[in-house]
Amino acid sequence: MERIGLFIDGSYIYSAAKRMGWNVDHRRVLEHFRGDRALYNAFYYAPITDPNDERQLKFLDALVFMGYTVRSHEVRGESPNLGVYLVTDLLLTAPRWEVALISSGAREIAPAVEAVRAMGKEVRLLGLPELTDLELRSSSDRFIDIREYREVLERQPGGRRVYPDVTAETESSTVNNVLDALEEEL
Repeated sequence: MERIGLFIDGSYIYSAAKRMGWNVDHRRVLEHFRGDRALYNAFYYAPITDPNDERQLKFLDALVFMGYTVRSHEVRGESPNLGVYLVTDLLLTAPRWEVALISSGAREIAPAVEAVRAMGKEVRLLGLPELTDLELRSSSDRFIDIREYREVLERQPGGRRVYPDVTAETESSTVNNVLDALEEEL
C-alpha cells in the first residue's frame, strides 16, 4: 500500500486561511489527502510566539490528538521560519513514504523537494498560488490550490466535529454510532 507523509507549515497555512477568509480543518486535511493510502506521518510546524498563550497551546495539543507530530519552536522577535525542521523531516523520512503533501510557500525548501523527487518520490504542494514561491511550485510534481477544496477542508462553525442531532425518533443504531464516534475521540 502506498504511504504518504504530510508536512504542514503552520504559519503558511494560517496566512492562507486569513487570505481566503475561512479556517482550515486540520483533521479533514489529514483524512482527505491520506485517502486510501497508509499514513506514514503528518508533521505540523508551529512557531510559538507567546509560550503563555493558552489558545495556541490547546490548538497544538488538539493537533497531536488528531495524529500530527507537532514540531514547535519559540520565536522572539524574529521571523517565524521553521523551514529547516520541515526540510530535515522531509529528507530523513523520504525512505518511509512514496508521496509527500507539503503545505508551504517558502523558496528555501525547493532544493529539498527536488532532492526527494530525484529519489523517485512524488511531491504535491498544497497552498495558494499568490503565497507560494514560483521556484517551489516548479520543484513539485503537482500544485494543489487549497481554494478548490473549500467544501472538503473548511472547518465547521465552532471548530468542533458536527454530530447528528439525537432525538426520540433517532434509530438506536444511529445513537450507538454517535456514541462510538465520541468514545473514539476521547
